[in-house]
Amino acid sequence: MAKKTPELDTPFRRGEKVVTTEIVSGYPEGTNGKVKLINGVGPWMRYWVRFEDGALLGHVDHNALVRPAQLDQWTERATQQALAASKAAEVGAAAEAAPAVESGLTGDAALIPPLLLERSRAAKARLLGA
Repeated sequence: MAKKTPELDTPFRRGEKVVTTEIVSGYPEGTNGKVKLINGVGPWMRYWVRFEDGALLGHVDHNALVRPAQLDQWTERATQQALAASKAAEVGAAAEAAPAVESGLTGDAALIPPLLLERSRAAKARLLGA
């Protein structure tokens, strides 16, 4: 039977070798270590990790660690998430700027949908014209 490879989000097991993916209490990204103890439940997983220099560090977040064999996969996923976030920010910035440019309005009036502004103008015209 083939051995199952764990996913990136699969919790680490005690004794498993790990690599940091961000700076963790002074240890740079890419530092090797070994899981000694597991804390936490569900999405809040924390680990005690013994690093190469022998230091034991507690409460290391699951997202700050990755298995050495999955480092390339983690890097690719992080790159894709960063690209998606930048695209979403660009779309959001364009959407915020578009109504003000199209209608010539600024401030709170730029946030009101044009349909409602037109209804208001029509109602005022009916009331004043009658």
